[in-house]
Amino acid sequence: MRLGSRRGRTRDGQLVLVSPDLRRALPVDEIAPTLQNALDRWTEVEDALRAADERLRSGRAAGVALADGDLLAPLPRAYAWIDCGAYAHPMELIAKLGGSEPPDPARAGRPPFYDGAGQFIASGEPLATLGSQELDIEAELAFVLADVELGASDKEAGAAIVGVTVVNDISLRDVLRDDLNAGLGIYHAKPPSSMASVMVTLDELGAGWDGDHVHARMCSWVNGRLIGRPDTGVDIAATVPELIAQAARTRPLVAGTVLGTGTVSNRDPDIGAACIAELRIRETLAQGSPATRFLRPGDELVIDLRIGDGSVVGPLHHVIVPSIENTEKGTTSD
Repeated sequence: MRLGSRRGRTRDGQLVLVSPDLRRALPVDEIAPTLQNALDRWTEVEDALRAADERLRSGRAAGVALADGDLLAPLPRAYAWIDCGAYAHPMELIAKLGGSEPPDPARAGRPPFYDGAGQFIASGEPLATLGSQELDIEAELAFVLADVELGASDKEAGAAIVGVTVVNDISLRDVLRDDLNAGLGIYHAKPPSSMASVMVTLDELGAGWDGDHVHARMCSWVNGRLIGRPDTGVDIAATVPELIAQAARTRPLVAGTVLGTGTVSNRDPDIGAACIAELRIRETLAQGSPATRFLRPGDELVIDLRIGDGSVVGPLHHVIVPSIENTEKGTTSD
């Protein structure tokens, strides 16, 4: 299934099933009004959602046409956004650039986590520099979860995955550097991330999901230039169920939690990168200085998760702007 949230009466949108070509949507208010509501009752509503999805695919349910901008992020506001650094290569590059020791291999299977903002920007909406001169992308896999109990096993954690999508974990590199140098944390350097228009259940991936990893290409373009296409199943330090179980080691994870893998990164130098900072480090190590600049107003960004030539969740697309007015988009009430 492909599940999305159509702009509607509330900030959480209206749950819809989306056709494989992303052109039509079937509202399912009689099953669940929002994706969060469905996640809260996933075992209760999954079969009914799959039956409705079959009606949409077969043409027995016409649904409604989708226009650009009709879909919010699948979870416009999530109860929790947990990000981790499951790909060790970026830290290895940073250590190499600074002439320091690489990360301890014993820690590779236990990547760090942080809690980020629980609001997700929709594909098609502008991304603001927010005064930063070093706006960067971090293209990640993101797993949407049902309830995960405290201390869940890897098997239990894997069973809680409802779907997968793409998140751009936006980073303000100059803000990060200044705040860390001042002894502060990363809060101001991590504004709300953006999320692709739909999430897909794992069965939609076919052979691209092996129970441990997603095998796909995370492709990113800036102004039409392909900057990277790393394989999401390569050079990752832990399985996806292990990452979820680690996140639940000292707390339960509530339904609606979104867990990101961290920026997808491969050691193969020909594969490019899923964030500009990594690309600049590669360029510095190879030629003495970076050639790729950070994002600035007027730039166009596209991130697309692909299996073969097919897009998994549709492209995540943004134009960069200096700032955005503080308004709620596409809603009339809570």
